[in-house]
Amino acid sequence: MVEYGRILVLFGSQTFTAKEIAERLWRMTKVLGFKGPVQAMDEYPIAQLIHEEFAIFVCATMGQGDEPDNMKKFWKFLLRKNLPSNSLMKLKFGVLGLGDSSYSKFNFVGKKLHKRLMQLGATPLLDIGLCDYQHDLGHDAVLTPWLKIFFATLKNYYPELVTDELSATFVPRWKVSLLKNNNEHNTKEISKDIYFSNGQKDAFVDSLLLEIEKNVRITDETHFQDVRLITFKTTDETILDYKPGDIFNIRPRNSKEDIVDLFHIFETHNMDIKPHYKLLVEECHEEMPVPDFLKTPLTIYDIAEQYWDLRAYPTPYFFSLLALVSEDKLERDKCIELSTPEGQEDWLNYCRRPRRTVLEVLHDFHKSASKLTIQILFELFSSIKCRSFSIASSNFCNMGTRVELLVAVVNYHTKLKKERLGLASNWLKSLIVGDRIYGWIKKGSLVFPKPTIPHIMIGPGTGLAPFRSLLLERNMQNSLSNAKMHLFFGCRYKDKDFLCKCLLETLVERRRLSLYCAFSRDQDKKIYVQHKIKEQSDLLWSLITDWNAYIYISGNAKNMPDNVKEAFVEIFNETGGLSVEQAKEMLRGLEKNGRLQVEAW
Repeated sequence: MVEYGRILVLFGSQTFTAKEIAERLWRMTKVLGFKGPVQAMDEYPIAQLIHEEFAIFVCATMGQGDEPDNMKKFWKFLLRKNLPSNSLMKLKFGVLGLGDSSYSKFNFVGKKLHKRLMQLGATPLLDIGLCDYQHDLGHDAVLTPWLKIFFATLKNYYPELVTDELSATFVPRWKVSLLKNNNEHNTKEISKDIYFSNGQKDAFVDSLLLEIEKNVRITDETHFQDVRLITFKTTDETILDYKPGDIFNIRPRNSKEDIVDLFHIFETHNMDIKPHYKLLVEECHEEMPVPDFLKTPLTIYDIAEQYWDLRAYPTPYFFSLLALVSEDKLERDKCIELSTPEGQEDWLNYCRRPRRTVLEVLHDFHKSASKLTIQILFELFSSIKCRSFSIASSNFCNMGTRVELLVAVVNYHTKLKKERLGLASNWLKSLIVGDRIYGWIKKGSLVFPKPTIPHIMIGPGTGLAPFRSLLLERNMQNSLSNAKMHLFFGCRYKDKDFLCKCLLETLVERRRLSLYCAFSRDQDKKIYVQHKIKEQSDLLWSLITDWNAYIYISGNAKNMPDNVKEAFVEIFNETGGLSVEQAKEMLRGLEKNGRLQVEAW
């Protein structure tokens, strides 16, 4: 292999997504003959950036345009006013942003980084790539063509570079091997957390060991949707620190059913991989160190339960890896097709739209699956990402000892016979009183003003969570008023899924809350929160223009946030007398000034 120079790959994200994409980019550069580390931005010695010639930055945007925790120090350094404008004149770079278009500050961090690097003299090899989580193709919709341009531009500096075989060579991150032993693994007890229970630390996570105190269904038993109010309590003298709008992160585990299915695949293909065997992960590239939690050998069962995401739907990249090991022509050709831009529609129809899982694909491509090795498996499965939930409790009320979540259990059908189950919500549902898990609290995207300023809160379904936290806290502080607190709540039926009904109606009776409910299925014509908003057009116009009210939208990102925004545009247009364009500009102004905040998922 021809060796060229060095390409630095840095990532910033609070999930594993950016890290996995960065590692994917590293593999490609490695195949081409480059070297260079993959690191979180805050782990990289930033003073060395002036010496780098090529770099790729992968960064996510959090909440209302905030940089992720493992990028904060890096970004603060770049913003120093004493940095000369030619500091990075040697650097040629590309920025790949990971964002969600349901938020107003879409890919804000990536855009800021791209602009700041140019201000410091660095040369962009291509325009910033703005990946959108909401796209049908996910991040790959932008990532795939962006990479093609990046490597084509790189050839301007290395004319002899050959990029045609990028997907035909496999470069593993680490050396992975099995340690076969005779100690059977007890799967009846909850396994120790592989990330934190052995004393491992994460520089960007303050982990908490919490115990399940309550796990209660709060929707009617006859209702299709199971919504849980889950209470976690501290297990030691730790005092929790959070406020309304903050989020709780947790990393779920795979179900026993899926784990059994995985080992059934191994057994079917005579693969000598048993649950109690241990996995040894060792470094094989100096620029790709082994994470702390993988340095101690773990059983395959623990890896299957806590590390591999067995409910994920396979990406085109998954099929490119499967094609490398397949020896069956028909299956290999199909894998190649599903991994290419030309096969995107087939991939959508086969994987994304029906939500087909990686395990189901391995059953379908059983001849290819028979050629898998533990080395390929470790790269084939993506890792389980942490899930974020808006905290639904008040730390002020709970004296720093408890945190509560509102969790809608995801269970639905596609054209596939087997029902689709959300990984995190179904795992949380399965937890019983006394179970102990690790989680961590992070600053949320919603920031609430002082109680004297009116709040217009739109939170259908479990979007109610951050507003429940706020209402509980301010009720305890005796600072609630129905003239200032206006909540628009939506669900299907008043008698089946009116979440936290007792609390909300009590606050209304005590004149501490103005409540507007949309029960969409209690009448022939469906009524949603946007309809209730338009019914209150005069009041809302006055609150926003005369009393500087703040607007908060929390809930499912699919249609609701846009429908609510359109309702406000109508109010600004019809009640306020503004033109449609002026009304849209007013809405943008509220977002820009922080008076309209969205938390969508």
